Amino acid sequence: MSRGPGARGRGPGLRGIGWSFVIFCAVGVAVGCSSKDTSGPKTPAQTAPAKASPLSLTRSVAIPAAVVPDPANVQGNPGVLTLSEGGDDELPEGPTTFDVLSDGGFVIADPLRQRLVFYDPAGQFRFDLLIHFSAERVRALPNNALSVVRYQTGERYIYQADNAGQYQPPRLAAANDPDPDTADAGVARLESRNLAIVSAAPSPNTETVPVPVRFDAVGEEMVSVRRLGLDARLRTYVAIEAAFPGQRVDVRTIVRKYTGQGEALVEIGDIPLDYFAHPVDEFRMREGILYQLVPKASEVRINMWDTNSRP
Repeated sequence: MSRGPGARGRGPGLRGIGWSFVIFCAVGVAVGCSSKDTSGPKTPAQTAPAKASPLSLTRSVAIPAAVVPDPANVQGNPGVLTLSEGGDDELPEGPTTFDVLSDGGFVIADPLRQRLVFYDPAGQFRFDLLIHFSAERVRALPNNALSVVRYQTGERYIYQADNAGQYQPPRLAAANDPDPDTADAGVARLESRNLAIVSAAPSPNTETVPVPVRFDAVGEEMVSVRRLGLDARLRTYVAIEAAFPGQRVDVRTIVRKYTGQGEALVEIGDIPLDYFAHPVDEFRMREGILYQLVPKASEVRINMWDTNSRP
């Protein structure tokens, strides 16, 4: 009889241990399930965007130039472009703008002699066109026409070419005349020291997709950003000016080629900035080739970078 109560006493104890074990296991499973549920699916690590491919200078063309004391009385070779020395209170002056013609030749403004000068793709002189005012900007239009902006007044003139290629007297540009400068510039907005947004100019019939421009260089920051244009493959070209904070004089320029989704394909970083006279339009983009106008004291150099090898 004495063992009965003892046995009964141990019975509930074993059952309690058993239930505790079951509860412990159940809680453990529940906790395990809860842990799995709250962790959620693992997301793949985001990879950094691929770096743009660096591109070196493809070729360069040198056009003769000379610093003259009196540009109004220059005699001699019409193929030589003119520059002024400048002085204590004024900077040197020289060719301000240029464009690339349909055959790969060039038209360059020589404002000190109030003319436009035409060269073939190798830089050989073709002819000049006296316009009787200083040109600030020049652009080649379809059918060999020219758009020329007058210095100081900002008036824009259209020079039409006849069937023989001779330019006719100019007329003031109308609202429906193409304006490549406005189209290429689009909209460029500096958001921060390392982010800018560029896009085409707003159009009622075209959706404008902005392209983010990110600049990450140790110690440097973006000073300005310019849109240079859009090619036939909808690649956007952007010029970035960068400098170390507090050293605005020591600025370098980088040009990049972007996809419509904002992926940088090409970066040109070896752009020389040793201008004798700084032009208004230093860059032109034509069919995937970047052109740079560099007026020096004894020559005007046109540098070219062909980005088509990195589509």
